[in-house]
Amino acid sequence: MIKSQKTQVKSGIEGFDKIAGGGMPQGSVVAVSGGTGSGKTTFAMQFLVKGALESKEPGVYISFDERKEGVAANMKSYGWDLHALEKEKKVVFIEYPVHEVEHFLSNESSVKGLVELLNVKRLVIDPIAPIALAYQNQDKRRIGIAKMVETIRKWGCTVLVLSDDEGAVTESIPSTKYGIEDVCDGYVRLYYLHRKGERKRYIEVVKMRGVHHENKIFEMGISDRGVSIDPAKKLA
Repeated sequence: MIKSQKTQVKSGIEGFDKIAGGGMPQGSVVAVSGGTGSGKTTFAMQFLVKGALESKEPGVYISFDERKEGVAANMKSYGWDLHALEKEKKVVFIEYPVHEVEHFLSNESSVKGLVELLNVKRLVIDPIAPIALAYQNQDKRRIGIAKMVETIRKWGCTVLVLSDDEGAVTESIPSTKYGIEDVCDGYVRLYYLHRKGERKRYIEVVKMRGVHHENKIFEMGISDRGVSIDPAKKLA
């Protein structure tokens, strides 16, 4: 593991901290992208659940897509009881229907108030697409997203912003669909690739400011314990 001089939070994801140089920098905003089935939601929820249970860091999941009951039902397969965690104010799930995206953007202070009230340390925004599409053109989108990220960064949480991406593994630098990684401190990409007659999941830490992370693509698995990464297994 390549270590960093920055204060880092433990992700709660087995093997991730080892390839990320010790964990995510405290207070950073990290983009997590991947296609359908790559494991973005599980990765993000594990970050919150393990953070609450193992690091005593309350978390908030803001969803513009998934409904609470659906996510809670899916997470039971990993032994995570989201309803119980919410009652204990350890992990709070907030639903924002797509038509309320503009309300979110113009009333960020309401979420900030919840963050301060619960002493929230971890935050997930899932996904960035409805926010990006709230802007009329690419220039306004870039400015709007940058402003949102800067506002959230001031809250002092470690934040994951989920996004879709396009394309497979190439020699060029990966990118998200709406360029959120350009204004984030870190970028983690998840892959769900067809290899030797079966689909396998992989993970890559594309960037993590202030951290000396690995620059390879590693195998990632999802079991009844959640997401795990084997640093010894790299994409051939």
